[in-house]
Amino acid sequence: MESPVYMRHFVLAAALIACGSAAAGIIEVPGDCGTIQEALDSALSGDTILVAPGTYVENIIWPDVADLFLVSEQGPSQTIIDGDSTGTVITLLSPVVDTSTVISGFTIRNGAADQGGGIRCSVSSPLITGNIIEECFALSAGGGLYCAGSRVVIDGNTIRYNSAGIPYQQGAKDHTNGGGIYLTGGTGIAVISDNIITQNFSVDYGGGITCNRNTLITGNQIIDNQSGWFGGGIYHLNASGTILHENLISGNTSLWGAGITLQGGHLTITKCEILYNVGDGLHIYYGTLNADSSTFANNTRDGIGCGSLKAADSRGASVHHCNITDNDGFGIRSSNEWFSFDATMNWWGDPGGPGGVGPGSGDEVSRFIEYDPWLIGTGITGGTAGDTPQSMPSIFTVNPVRSAATLIIEGSGPAELFVLDLTGRIVSILFTGNLTGMQPVNWDTSDLASGIYFICIVQGEELSTRSVTVIR
Repeated sequence: MESPVYMRHFVLAAALIACGSAAAGIIEVPGDCGTIQEALDSALSGDTILVAPGTYVENIIWPDVADLFLVSEQGPSQTIIDGDSTGTVITLLSPVVDTSTVISGFTIRNGAADQGGGIRCSVSSPLITGNIIEECFALSAGGGLYCAGSRVVIDGNTIRYNSAGIPYQQGAKDHTNGGGIYLTGGTGIAVISDNIITQNFSVDYGGGITCNRNTLITGNQIIDNQSGWFGGGIYHLNASGTILHENLISGNTSLWGAGITLQGGHLTITKCEILYNVGDGLHIYYGTLNADSSTFANNTRDGIGCGSLKAADSRGASVHHCNITDNDGFGIRSSNEWFSFDATMNWWGDPGGPGGVGPGSGDEVSRFIEYDPWLIGTGITGGTAGDTPQSMPSIFTVNPVRSAATLIIEGSGPAELFVLDLTGRIVSILFTGNLTGMQPVNWDTSDLASGIYFICIVQGEELSTRSVTVIR
């Protein structure tokens, strides 16, 4: 039986096919073409390649054609594309390939390449959804997926058992990155959403994810990944606008920053759980951090650590309304005075405040940390002890959307529902008023270009988002 994650995304892909243009064709593999490559090479824009259960030993080169749908009939447990360790399993190199291109419902395995063992996207930006990407290898970067100059959307996949680099060559001149996913370069925002990213390995940096471009990373489980040096779960490098929202980052291992390493750029963390990592929950090498309403707990070293900084590289950190408790080292530690660290209004596990240089017996703080005032109860609601968070409304919608969709929002109390494009511009205001249970809301997308949009619902000071692909 398929996992709930796959079934959800397979149904969405099937709905997309059903809503396709009347002129679009369906090419069946192996019924019409013996291989997936043959089917892709014969396809026209708008066509669907529908693949029957089986194992297909192929190293696929995507054609220079937009708006193709590569989907399986029976899901990833029944439909396998095997790279036979002779190259990348699926390679996409065309700039005409955008998120109107869909790859859904496959196990993608046994790829081996210098960059991108499972999937390699260079200036291509497909929607990759509902797949299992496993047991792939890259010599330098992106064991599971390598994306350069790409606004890829990686949604609802299981990415596991992939690796980057050769063990025992740790610290070589060219460092290895991104056991699971490697993202670099490009304009706009890439999206990594609702994936299970687990048990991936990188010899040097980014066991789960290496992120070197602006990315929205939301709703993922990033667990039990490992890297040799930095960023067992996530290694963030120089990107100026990456957002981590509502992720579980747990059980990851690395020498520094077992959960997350920040090395340059600007990283925003909201509503994440960074727990039980073998090392620091978050290590700041340098850069700018804004964290809010998140938990840093039960990590085997510091909840958040700062070190190896130079004055010229230092930026600053702002951490508020977070739970910082039960870490084996410090709650927050900084090794120098150059780095400005505002950690006021957090819960340290004791109403008397943090320990260390602080006055209480909660998780310890070091010098160079501004911690007063602190919260006397859980910080996740952004309030004082005893606050009970209000349940955020839920959003239900088909995805992708062709020309119109009916959204269902469920909740209570005043709320506002609106849509943003990738630049952060509001393109539609769909609802403003008082919710009383389930309410349908019509969304006309006929005047929108193809691409990724974010449905946002605001209630009080709380924000919830989900990404939706609009297809023309």
